Amino acid sequence: MNVPTPRILMAAFSIEANSFVPSETSLADFERQVWAVGDSVGRDTAGPSNELAGAWDAVIEANLTPVGAVIAVASPGAKVAREAFDHIQQEILKRCTPDIAGVYLMLHGSALVTGLDDPEGELLRDLRRRLGRDVPIAVSLDLHAYMTEQMTENCDIVTAYRTCPHVDLYRTGYQAGRLLARTVLGEISPVCRQVRIPMITPPEQHNSHLEPFRGLQGMCDKAEAQGVLAAALLCTQPWLDVPELGWSVVVTTNADPVLAQRAATEIAVSAWNARHSFIVSTAVPVTDAIEMAVSQSGVFVIADIGDATNGGSLGDSTRVLRALLDRQQSGLPSGPSAISISDASAVVAAMRAGEGSPADLVVGSGPPESFNASTNVSGVVLRLWQRKITYTHPAASGVIDDPGAAVVFEVGDITVVLHSMPVRVIDPALYVAAGIDIFQQRLLQAKSHISYRAGFDQVSSGSILADTDGPTAANLATLPFFKRPVPMFPFEDIEWTPSCPGSDSE
Repeated sequence: MNVPTPRILMAAFSIEANSFVPSETSLADFERQVWAVGDSVGRDTAGPSNELAGAWDAVIEANLTPVGAVIAVASPGAKVAREAFDHIQQEILKRCTPDIAGVYLMLHGSALVTGLDDPEGELLRDLRRRLGRDVPIAVSLDLHAYMTEQMTENCDIVTAYRTCPHVDLYRTGYQAGRLLARTVLGEISPVCRQVRIPMITPPEQHNSHLEPFRGLQGMCDKAEAQGVLAAALLCTQPWLDVPELGWSVVVTTNADPVLAQRAATEIAVSAWNARHSFIVSTAVPVTDAIEMAVSQSGVFVIADIGDATNGGSLGDSTRVLRALLDRQQSGLPSGPSAISISDASAVVAAMRAGEGSPADLVVGSGPPESFNASTNVSGVVLRLWQRKITYTHPAASGVIDDPGAAVVFEVGDITVVLHSMPVRVIDPALYVAAGIDIFQQRLLQAKSHISYRAGFDQVSSGSILADTDGPTAANLATLPFFKRPVPMFPFEDIEWTPSCPGSDSE
């Protein structure tokens, strides 16, 4: 007689939200990006090298049966609409049948929902209530996750990326899936401990190729080599105004909470001691960044860090455009340059003018001197287009996104890709889809603090960070935090040591 293999529920709810973006991410936003339910969920639903693919392979290798729930993945953006989250949660919970032996969840760890500061914690809590304590739950996270107490209390296994730019997604998911399978098969009994660190920093120095970040992530490797099941250093993304904001360390061990606490504390103390290194910036004023770009040979990338769509910005800043126009008006070279701006109204106006026609557009919708200040631009509508883009960045390889109706608008030697919906500008995918020969450009605009390097470095001669303002500004003091913990480095000058082993840190 054939004995049914244990069934593992596989689900994903992944979005990096930004508290300072005045909008909402709808269910339709998930559906137009990465969305699958039930039997339509497969290994490659979120991409062939994603966490889901890794976890799926680990489950199959253990002779367990993966069961699809819902895969809902959206690019970084505004908080999720409550009805969208409720729908996603119910799609997962209703598949928590009595024959489910374990759950794998692909989370980002930095989601927000209208009215909820901790949606991932709420999801894990409700899963735990539905399944009970005997069914193990494993989660994989981005290393920019904010891990809440509710999340830690309601999962058994935690893994996270170790690389930034993120290139170890498959490894992270495979580790979570493998540990979950071993738990279901009775080989291990995982426990988690967390140490919270009262610090938050912009992501520029979260570079796993450089010290001190490389060494801190190396401590996670060392801890695993010395017997812990999984170690995760979470340097939470800073554009979240939430009560539990801050870095943390989560360690999973095999039935050894003392070891988990000790290992987490050691990594946390090392991160705290290195805290001043993480507020050093190499960003320069946007005018200096442009001068550097246009004076270089080859393709040079300017990373617009205040409008980082990879951090949830809407991609609607006009700061770089205005600086380029100022150079034009001063008789200085401004290109050839290719930049990206999300502005549905400007796209409609350009479409009315028609392909090949001159047009006077208003780009941006903000007040004067704001990052997205309305800007009058005269040029030619070079091309109308509408097609989805496929990212080439290692962290999103094969993932499809939709910029909506779009135009290529030429203003002298400045080429502006105007599109209706935000997309990540972490690789050349948007420009290539728009029909732009990127190798003929002197300047390309990226919208990221660090991740863009993995997407643009192979096609560029160099890059620089432009210290722009906006919802993803590096200067965190310019942003309207109301809920964050106080005191917290670097906002306040504080001393900190973790509390006694065996309990969570202060």
